[in-house]
Amino acid sequence: MSFRYAALPLFLAVAGLATPAPAADAFGLPPRAEAMVTDLATCRDLLDRSLEWRGRARRYLSEVSSRLAGGTLTSGDLDRLYNGAEDYVFLGRRWRALVDCQGDEAWNRAAPALANDPLARTQTKLVLAASLMEHDDYALGVDPYFKQGKLRRLLKSDHPAIEGELDLATLRFLDPARRLRLARAVVWYRAAGGQAANRSEDERFLDEVIRQSPGYAFYSKDLPERLLREWDTGGHAAVTFVTDLISRGGKSLANVTSMAVGNTLGLVETRSGFLRDLDTARKDGLRQRLRPLDVLLEKTPFRLTDMSIPGHYGHVAVWVGNEAELRAMGLWEDPLVKPHQERIRNGACIVEALRPGVEINTLDHFLNIDDLLVIRRRDLPAEEAARCARKAFAQIGKEYDFNFDVESDRRIVCSELAYVVFPEIPWPTSKTLGRQCISPDQVAVKALAGGPFSPE
Repeated sequence: MSFRYAALPLFLAVAGLATPAPAADAFGLPPRAEAMVTDLATCRDLLDRSLEWRGRARRYLSEVSSRLAGGTLTSGDLDRLYNGAEDYVFLGRRWRALVDCQGDEAWNRAAPALANDPLARTQTKLVLAASLMEHDDYALGVDPYFKQGKLRRLLKSDHPAIEGELDLATLRFLDPARRLRLARAVVWYRAAGGQAANRSEDERFLDEVIRQSPGYAFYSKDLPERLLREWDTGGHAAVTFVTDLISRGGKSLANVTSMAVGNTLGLVETRSGFLRDLDTARKDGLRQRLRPLDVLLEKTPFRLTDMSIPGHYGHVAVWVGNEAELRAMGLWEDPLVKPHQERIRNGACIVEALRPGVEINTLDHFLNIDDLLVIRRRDLPAEEAARCARKAFAQIGKEYDFNFDVESDRRIVCSELAYVVFPEIPWPTSKTLGRQCISPDQVAVKALAGGPFSPE
């Protein structure tokens, strides 16, 4: 078997990531019938979840194929991508926990003695089935995404909740010790494990899972064919590791450069805004007219940063509502809202992305402007409004995106708030310096006649 794995250990040994195979004589604890009942039930549940997740993964790639080919991923696309990735991480941890529960001894019982020990044989098949399911989840649900450069970069570095998880999944998939263990188990299963007589219903279920696994079919192939296909699935992710690192470094440099320029320009104001000193009665009248999820667009020609933004409007914010309105939406005790309750009680009802990051601010703070346009989503059902408001609160604390890239979840620019908060809207975007951007004017056009928003 050493020839087959010659390339993989070389790459992983250099990276210091290869793991040792378990000792051949480590038989460990005997299997327990009561534990098998629980673990088999878990296996059945995870099997259903994995198959459903793979179906969603296939549909997603089909539905976004045109946007991957030259369009722009929507905020809804990003939500589905990251939710699916989180589900994958969850499933992978559960499958590994199921294998670890049985211990390494299960791998070392693949011997003729298992023919006379149905419980130990069932345990070994359970471990093999679970390992194959983890293998297949990567091969069928992650590898096709990693072959798409944009999706690979987003999954690897854009969503903090899963950052690093997909790289680890790739390393596990390529781990030569893990592959060798799987190959040996498949050899045992083909020679003896699948031939056992007097199998229980649970054992027959595991036989079906194993035999229908694409991973089982792969490890059942002759050595030359396996060798040729070894890197077709997963290997390219290792090859592209360096290029992805360079790409992330380039984006980080561009972000830092743009941040330095933006922060410098942002310090330059020639005067105060005309609406800054609006009298109390008119401010109160404006507050009473505003509704949760209203989008605010403003013009500040006295700021140097405004002159660098194409079109008339220079900034976008979202009114999320006061305490009474948030209570009416059932959000006041929501974990995303609770940290900001005191600020909201003190008048902070506007979520906006500023150079320091995404904040929740008061109307008084916002009104250092010359011109204001308020647009409101037409026919927004209460349930959808609550979801959109939660999306707005979820942005608070994120860094400002000086790359102005709407296909990003990690940082956010002001006009991207509308893009993120209303993911179902087909927002117009434009390509600038290789990135898809949305300007405040591209938000405003959605309030033209027949659009999904109306001017208020």
